Amino acid sequence: MALNYPQAGPSDVPSYQMSAIPFVTSSVQGEVGGTPLLLRFPSVTRFMVVTNFSGHVMRIGFTSNGVTGSGAVSGSVSISTADRNNYFILSGNQSTPRMEIRCKEMFFMRDTSTDTGGSGDCAFSVFAGLTPVAYRQFPTLTGSNGYDGVG
Repeated sequence: MALNYPQAGPSDVPSYQMSAIPFVTSSVQGEVGGTPLLLRFPSVTRFMVVTNFSGHVMRIGFTSNGVTGSGAVSGSVSISTADRNNYFILSGNQSTPRMEIRCKEMFFMRDTSTDTGGSGDCAFSVFAGLTPVAYRQFPTLTGSNGYDGVG
C-alpha cells in the first residue's frame, strides 16, 4: 500500500499555524528607485515586517502594475486613476507592523509623487516568516486572475 501523504498547499491551514521559518533580506542603500524592484520569497510567507531605512517615501505592493499605479481598477465601482494605486506607502525611517499576509513576492518602488525631498533612492529590509508551502504551489496574484486590489 502506497503512502500518499498530502503535501502542504496554499489552503493548508496547519502550514500557517505552525512556527515559521525565518527569512531576512535587505536591499543595498539606494537600490529602490522609480522602477519596481521584485523580492521573491523562497516559499510562501506567513507574516512579514518591512522597514524603510531611507529618508524617502516608498511604495509597497504585490504586483509591478500595482506599485506603478497602472493596474486594473481594483474592484471599485468608480473608475479613476486613484483606483489603480494598488500599493501602500511606507514613510522614511518607518516600519510596518507585523502583517499576516501570505504571498510569494512583493514589489518596492520610491514614491516620487509624494516624496520630493532631495535626491537618492530608497532602501528596505524585510523580516518574514516562511511556510512549507512551495513557491510554485501558490497562485500568481494579479487583477487579471480575479485578485482585486493588487493591480
